[in-house]
Amino acid sequence: MSPEQGRVVYDHVRATRPAEVLELGTAHGAGAAYMAAALADNGAGRLITVDFAGAAYDPSPEQVLARAGVADRVEVVREFSSYTWWLKEQVQARSDEHGNCEPRFDFVYLDGAKNWTIDGLAVVLVEKLLRPGGWLLMDDLDWTYAQDPGREATDGIVHRELTEPERSQPHLRAVFDLIVGQHPSFTELRVQDEWWGWARKAPGEPRRYTLETSRPLGALVTGALRKGLRRARNARRG
Repeated sequence: MSPEQGRVVYDHVRATRPAEVLELGTAHGAGAAYMAAALADNGAGRLITVDFAGAAYDPSPEQVLARAGVADRVEVVREFSSYTWWLKEQVQARSDEHGNCEPRFDFVYLDGAKNWTIDGLAVVLVEKLLRPGGWLLMDDLDWTYAQDPGREATDGIVHRELTEPERSQPHLRAVFDLIVGQHPSFTELRVQDEWWGWARKAPGEPRRYTLETSRPLGALVTGALRKGLRRARNARRG
């Protein structure tokens, strides 16, 4: 997370004053540090951050959070497989015999597997745990497996076992457009700089979809041309 992105997330937490925040995908803990700092400046709130137990980072999220002075605001959870099982356990524990799930979180930041199967399920479970009025933020909307050709695997997904469309098409963009964007509970949708997808849980309200950019129009056009050329090169390789 860049300092500019960190400022956006920090300002969101400061403005909305969530009681409980969930992060899916911890890595070094930079994003967690920005959100926890906002909670600390609010004087209230807790963050749970969940990641794959098999991932090792140097520095670790505990070290980063301690260095930032916000470790007391954060619970770091490491799961054996993916965070979807942790979400399943949360939904199960908070559901009654009639199938009603009591929501818990006011803000959820998803920056994890970037995979259709894992994150497609994750957002369905997140909606159950998100309080009305709460926000879901998805990072890396346009990331593709083809952008990391030298990497053997990403979050347990072996690249060579994917089809060419699975490698070249952005999974999270599909999750945002086809699952989150069509879910009846998410009625306020915003794409920011073609990289972040915001969704507010407000069932019953009129659906709104907006595009925002902090970059000049020329930079957007150049970025679109670069993405088109990259996809063309990937298609030729396939």
